[in-house]
Amino acid sequence: MRLLGDRVSRRTAWRIAREHDWTVLRDAEYLAITRLQADALITVDPDLAALAQAVVAVADVDDLLAPA
Repeated sequence: MRLLGDRVSRRTAWRIAREHDWTVLRDAEYLAITRLQADALITVDPDLAALAQAVVAVADVDDLLAPA
């Protein structure tokens, strides 16, 4: 399990922010965790979802409830 703020996730967040010319690291940290876990981001924040499209896979909240 990864947590926000560990060295690898922080470095990855900085890299993502630099690649996309972002000045706020908060969103990049969430995306870094998602990338490092090789997972999809699920969020109800449309702004974060729009940013994430270029960085990680984005899934809908309904995908959490769909049968496997």
